[in-house]
Formats: sequence, C-alpha cells, structure tokens
Amino acid sequence: MKLLLTIICIILIPAGLFAGEVGLVINPLMNGSPFALNTAVSANNGQYFFSPRLLRYYISNITFVHDGGQRTPASRVYLLVDVKNQPRYVIGTYDITRIDSIEFHIGVDYMANHGDPALQDPGHPLALQNPSMHWGWSAGYRFITYEGSAGSTATTATSDVQLHSVSDALYRKVVLAVNTTTTFVGTDMVLNAEYGNLLNNIDASFGIVVHGNDEETAKMTENMATNVFSSATPLSVDADDLNASILTISPNPSSDVVTVASSTSDASVSVFDAVGRVVAAAQLLSGHSSFSVATLPTGAYTVVVDAHNGQIIHAPLAIIR
Repeated sequence: MKLLLTIICIILIPAGLFAGEVGLVINPLMNGSPFALNTAVSANNGQYFFSPRLLRYYISNITFVHDGGQRTPASRVYLLVDVKNQPRYVIGTYDITRIDSIEFHIGVDYMANHGDPALQDPGHPLALQNPSMHWGWSAGYRFITYEGSAGSTATTATSDVQLHSVSDALYRKVVLAVNTTTTFVGTDMVLNAEYGNLLNNIDASFGIVVHGNDEETAKMTENMATNVFSSATPLSVDADDLNASILTISPNPSSDVVTVASSTSDASVSVFDAVGRVVAAAQLLSGHSSFSVATLPTGAYTVVVDAHNGQIIHAPLAIIR
C-alpha cells in the first residue's frame, strides 16, 4: 500500500505542477542541414569554408505575447545555448493558453552582466563555465562565443577563428512569431536557428581572432539577432501519439534501469529534471536504448527524444525508491 501511494503521489502531483511548463526548442541548422561540429561547410556565401568547434550564447529578458496580446515576462531567466547539448530549454511555469510570439535578447542585461558569476549557484547559466563565458566584471559576459577554423577549401580549413561578442553595446533584441507544440508538461515554442548566417559579411577566410566589440563581433551579433532565428513547424505530441508507440518508457515509474523505445531508429535521448538540467543521456540504437537512473533522486522527470530532423517528442518519467 505504501508503494502504491508513493507511485500515485509521484505521478499525480507533478502533473499539476508542470501543467503550464513552457519550453524553448532551438533546432540547430547549418546551411539548411543539421548543425555538426568539426565539419567544414561553405561560409559567407561561398567565399570560404568554415568548420565550427564551439558555439555558445546567452538568451535573456524573455517575454511571451499570448492569449490575445497579453505580455508575460520570464523574470530572471537566463539561457546558455550550447549547440552540442540538447535543444530544449525550460523557461518556467506560466498560466498561458496560447503563445503568439516571443521576445528575447541575445546577451545578458546590464545589471546581471556586471555581477559576480562566482555568487551564482552551480549549474546556473550565469555561473562560472568551462570554457569560460565571462570576461571580467568590467566587460561582463561573452554574449556569443563562436570558434572554429577556416580556409579556402574544406580540407584546408585550418586557420583559427575566434569571435567572442563582449560588450553591453552588443545586447540585441529578437522578436518572432512562434509555432508551438503541446507536451505532457505544457507547451514548447519551436525555433529554427540557421547558424550558417552567423558569418555573413565577415571575412574569416585566413582566420580571425576578435574578443570584444569590434567590426566582426558586432556584425556576428547583428546576424544572430536578424538572420538566424525563424519559427519552425513543430511535431505535436499527445497521448494518442504515445499510445501508437511513437515513444514508450518502461518501467515507468522506475528505480533502476529504464528502456526507451521509439519509432525513430536513430535519435538521442535526454532526461531533464524539474529545472531543465540534463541528468542522463543515451543514444537510440535500432529504436531502443536502456540506461540506469539508479543515481537520480525520486521525483518527476521529462524524457526528450531528438531525431535531429525537427522531430522532438517528450514523455514523463517518474523515479521512485
């Protein structure tokens, strides 16, 4: 009886808590194809080739426009977007029915930009990072860090490229109409991010290293704000989809090993906790993956399966002991 009550509490209570969770999904693209690190592609309208090795940037000052023109800010929410991580970011829980558009800024607002990252809780986007995203109290955070190598051909793309946007003056606003998808915990906004446009009108063919606010970093930041993001067409997921075996998790609730099965044969699996941190990850092989959750605390989690083609599906997972 005690175990049964525990299962009921784990399953039912979080459903109310997370009914209004809002997430942001950013599909990373490079020249129309899925973004890949350490792969040389044509850049700056074919002027040279560029192989990215690192791309991270901050999003802050998020506001939802929803339900007939209402505006709701996501107070004190900062996202550190890293293309090597899963594309879903939890913004928070809000009383919102329909989201029409989103406003956000690339970078960190002035007050937070000149705070002490050492005072942030570990795991917070503004905490100290490795590699560092902070340039010191005076300059503040690196709003965008884009690194790689360039050359005249894909095989000769070896010249070092480092573009770090650092300056309050580079804080840029983005306004977008959005499409949304219904998840088990709320609503996700889905964007495409065409990072192939980041180097437009920037000559990095022989390599370039710029840290700060200069012509090249200013142009990259402007490209990020005006030429990268667009609304994507999402895949909605509901209970009927899951019943059709698009995604199954067993056992659920679980305490040890979880098996994830999906009709998508090649995809990555991530387990997110209640504050949006990735706490477990795996890769689907032939549509299946088994991994341990024995070290995770009891509670409610979200399993995200990303096929890297714009198809992202979610399902809840309960951990019990």
